[in-house]
Amino acid sequence: MFVSRKPSIWKRFASKLVRNCPWNGSSSVLTRLESSQAAVSGVPYKKTLKNDETQSAARVPSHADVVIIGGGSIGCNLLYHLTKFGVTNVVLLERSNLTSGTTWHTGGLVWRLRPSDTEVQLLNYTRELLSEILEAETGIYPGWVQNGGLFVANNKDRLDEYKRLMTLGKACGVDSFVLGPQDTKKICPLLNVSDVYGTLYSPGDGAVDPAEFCLALSRGAIKRGATVIERCPVTGIRVGEDDFGVQRIRAVETAVGTIDTSCVVNCSGLYQVSVYLHALRDCAFVSLFGN
Repeated sequence: MFVSRKPSIWKRFASKLVRNCPWNGSSSVLTRLESSQAAVSGVPYKKTLKNDETQSAARVPSHADVVIIGGGSIGCNLLYHLTKFGVTNVVLLERSNLTSGTTWHTGGLVWRLRPSDTEVQLLNYTRELLSEILEAETGIYPGWVQNGGLFVANNKDRLDEYKRLMTLGKACGVDSFVLGPQDTKKICPLLNVSDVYGTLYSPGDGAVDPAEFCLALSRGAIKRGATVIERCPVTGIRVGEDDFGVQRIRAVETAVGTIDTSCVVNCSGLYQVSVYLHALRDCAFVSLFGN
């Protein structure tokens, strides 16, 4: 997300982006992106999964405390945890299907040993959520596979760095072990250890299927009162002045209706710029992940 106190900067950026966009001239960026394209001539099929038509939802709620745009890993995680903290009047809008953006092809690796203690604790919580909490709450297997993780070092300096990660991990409750080449071979027989100096083994790490993870998160949120609407692209964000003359978000416009709200969270990934273009009229943005 971006932060700017000068609306003119946003307007110049938006006008330049639209002039250079291949879809320039369309009344709605998201509507153009949602429309199907003809299959390439010469292929032995009439349509592909990428070009398949989708249908929007029949209706949307009239009001929500929070509207989340994007049904990937970030959007579904936010939806789940908002409801867990008691914010249940939340609506998640997804232009296609859940995880249909960049989430579906992620590797889903959950390696908890990181240089930052904050990252280690977040990943440790994620592992606990996957292995113990989600399935018990929702009855849905979240796709967690605990197969352990190996950090391979080809020289002493790299192994020393891994030892530092091991020390930080132990302080945060993550068990790990430094192994030599032969012990590493026992754990992973397919690994060529001829040039391996040593490894750091974390048996509690693993991988997750992103589609099953997001399904479990969304089901948990729905059980607490949240709403998930697929195949519902956002077509606009309505803003207006408050009592102090500051532009605030008033509503989210979709292809099938308008949702009154004062809080919108943009989790749309690749399409985030398209969403920003709908609300560049002097509206303030809050950066969740700043440099």
